[in-house]
Amino acid sequence: MFCCETHHQILNLGRVEEPFPLYEASIWRAIMVLQAPLIFLISSLVIGGTIAENVRTDDGSITFMGLPEGDSYHGTGDVTADQGFTLTTTWNIIDGFLRMISPAGPPYELITQALQEGFDPADIQQAIPSLQGNFLGFVILFIIGLVFTVLFSLFLLIFCCCRCCGYCGGKMEQKNSSKFEMMRYVYTLILLVTLFFIVFGAITALSVSGYTSHQVSNLPTTIDNNIEDLLTYVNNTLDEINFLVGDQLSWTTDQILADVADAGRLVGEPIQKKMRPTIMPALDALKSLDQYINNTLASMITVDSTQGDVEDQYVTLLDNLTSFYVRLNDTCVNCGDCCNSFDYAGLTLNVDYRDIDQGSGVGKFPQTFLDGLITSMEDIVAQGLHAQANAGETTIENIPNIVANLTTSAAGDLNQTFSEVQSNIQDAVEEGTSQISSLDAAVADVKQQLDPFLDMAVEYDQYRDTAMTVVFGFILLIAGIFLIGVALGVIGHFMSGAAPASRSGLESSGGCIIIIAAFISALLVIPFMMISSFTFIIGGPVDRLVCDSLISKEIFTETIDKPDTIVDGYFLGSTIFQDPTINLTVSGLLNDCQNNKGIYTAFQLGNLLNISAFTNLDLGDARSQFSNVSVDFSSFSDLLNDTVDNLQNASMGPINNTPWDSYQTELSKNVTNDASSPNDLSVLATAMRTAADNITSPDNVTIRSLADELENIQTKLLAPLITNKDLLQTQLYQMTNYTTGLDAKINETVKKFSAAQTFLLNVSSIVNNYTSVFGERVLGYPEQFVEYAENQIRNEVGRCAPVYNLYSSSVNTFCIGFIQAFNGFWYCLGLCCFMMIFAFAFGVKSAKYYRKMKRDFGFEKESMGLPLNNRVAPEEQH
Repeated sequence: MFCCETHHQILNLGRVEEPFPLYEASIWRAIMVLQAPLIFLISSLVIGGTIAENVRTDDGSITFMGLPEGDSYHGTGDVTADQGFTLTTTWNIIDGFLRMISPAGPPYELITQALQEGFDPADIQQAIPSLQGNFLGFVILFIIGLVFTVLFSLFLLIFCCCRCCGYCGGKMEQKNSSKFEMMRYVYTLILLVTLFFIVFGAITALSVSGYTSHQVSNLPTTIDNNIEDLLTYVNNTLDEINFLVGDQLSWTTDQILADVADAGRLVGEPIQKKMRPTIMPALDALKSLDQYINNTLASMITVDSTQGDVEDQYVTLLDNLTSFYVRLNDTCVNCGDCCNSFDYAGLTLNVDYRDIDQGSGVGKFPQTFLDGLITSMEDIVAQGLHAQANAGETTIENIPNIVANLTTSAAGDLNQTFSEVQSNIQDAVEEGTSQISSLDAAVADVKQQLDPFLDMAVEYDQYRDTAMTVVFGFILLIAGIFLIGVALGVIGHFMSGAAPASRSGLESSGGCIIIIAAFISALLVIPFMMISSFTFIIGGPVDRLVCDSLISKEIFTETIDKPDTIVDGYFLGSTIFQDPTINLTVSGLLNDCQNNKGIYTAFQLGNLLNISAFTNLDLGDARSQFSNVSVDFSSFSDLLNDTVDNLQNASMGPINNTPWDSYQTELSKNVTNDASSPNDLSVLATAMRTAADNITSPDNVTIRSLADELENIQTKLLAPLITNKDLLQTQLYQMTNYTTGLDAKINETVKKFSAAQTFLLNVSSIVNNYTSVFGERVLGYPEQFVEYAENQIRNEVGRCAPVYNLYSSSVNTFCIGFIQAFNGFWYCLGLCCFMMIFAFAFGVKSAKYYRKMKRDFGFEKESMGLPLNNRVAPEEQH
């Protein structure tokens, strides 16, 4: 397992993908490729995070949908899945060891000085004391390794000479002791443990070699994936831009146009609904009044016509009855008492249905006044009150169209303003996308430059892998030889159990094999230790001083990210924005991209491009035009005023003072003064006939003739007159009913019209209120879009996690894919060398317990090698 700090630092990096560029031209081209997001953002700043589609509520609020997901990336920034170092425990040991021998951090002050003043070898000499914490441990261990190689070589030479002279365990004899068998087991066990570590180191090294081969073989694919991810990032961002500029901006424009086209419903209908409760009752009352006046006029005309007929019939009756009376009276006077049986004194009219004649004093009917009323009513009817009411209703019903026409002008100015903004955005996007389109060629050029080196790395890696296989395969072979020797020796010993001088060939062969393997391993320690030392002095400092600082980003925070290090202020701010006061740092940028922030925020490009310059909408004129929209109701107001004046002038107040009641009384009276039947002269005629029957003189013919004439007057004159006067009485009653309620009807209508007039005085504020609300609704669309677009710019468009993944992929490829594997090589080789020394020592010691000796002392031939009574054989003198 990694040590905690390094382990967590590496976990935050991207997967192993791309190695560092291999030569200077490729470095600069790669830098240009890595700066592609900057070029992209210039085009994306002016545009602007999830629902499936845009939603607009009835009140004009918009919920915009998120950006399109775009194509997926190869890199995810996660190294824990399958791209980390294969043996984390081994690397944890290596990393802890490197931190122990190099506890100090990288020499950032020296790096900073070199960045400020340039590189001078003399500076390194002066800085050597300060670098002790970084390199002293590496140098000491490297020197120890070299010294050990020399000393061990001398030791082997001396040891071999000593053995050849029969010393240093070279004598082929063995003495018995009480711990003899225990020492055999201890030496053999220690040898086996040593062989276990040798096998473990060799297998670990071969695993690391396989991991390295895998990384190298995948290197072209990794780089291709990195390049594809970069292009995918650019293309996804362009899709986001086109989505905002093409779809979202156009959709917002459509909402404006839709509301403008629907202004009648959105503005006119609410105004219309607000006016109806006050205006429509007045217009309905005017219609009702018009019908009432028409009915009143018709009633007056009917009364006037019927009264004329009654008056004509009355005059005819008056003339005939007066003439009849004179003649009847003359007959009765001449005939003496022949008329005593009937009373004809009442043959006079009891009523006067004629028009009032102020000069003669006759008549009861106010004809002149009625004519004046008819004229007044006709004048009112001629005004077309019903038509005026219809005209008013038409005005009310047409309010949506009127308002729509008025708001179209204001909205037209808004469309023009928004179209200008849209045009500016599209121009900026086209300029940015034209720069981005050149990235393909730059990326292709970089890939073409890297391809030969990648092919070379893949080709030569097979030689490295072969060498690793040979070296550690040979180590495994030696371990195998050791194990064969131990196995033969142990089996032979347990099979025979003979004394050292009598050991079997199987047991002795095992011992010989062990001693051969021991000397071979000792010889291999020398070159292997040299190789391990030189690879250690290369890989260890690179990992400790370079990779650790790249993984933790301290290489940036302690050097170029510090203000006043390279320039006065911040280096990156000065480089990108030509403003060293801008706190833009590489570590901060990488952290923001690691958190997948939008590129505008990560690169602090608000200092380069102010998005408000593109999204600022000057809507003041459009807003004032909406608030100043007014509907002209002057003609409608004039209609109301004129109608009220006419109605007030047409008040029927005097009609109630007209003597209709006296004329009604006149019509209710008996027509004649006849005592027997005032309204039926046929009764008197019958009486006259009866009287004539009793007269014997010639006067009876005359009286009978007069009776017939009176019957005719009744039938032809009086009866029709009574019928018409009854009809006139009914019609006059109806007319008085109309005229009596006319004033109230007029007053009610005038009251409602007065309320309508008062309402119209405030209608402008009502209209302005609704048009202002509509204006805010329409203006809210671009304002909501601007807010949405700015949020997309700052937080959503061009989320730069792929940029961090590209950085982490490069670091992981170099540090995890190669440096850690490289350090794993010297660690495993050094472990094997260290264990092979012990294998040599304990192999030599344990081999003597299995090889056949020339002489032994203190052993009984059949004793299985066990001591007898703890006797020790006397030492033989040589």
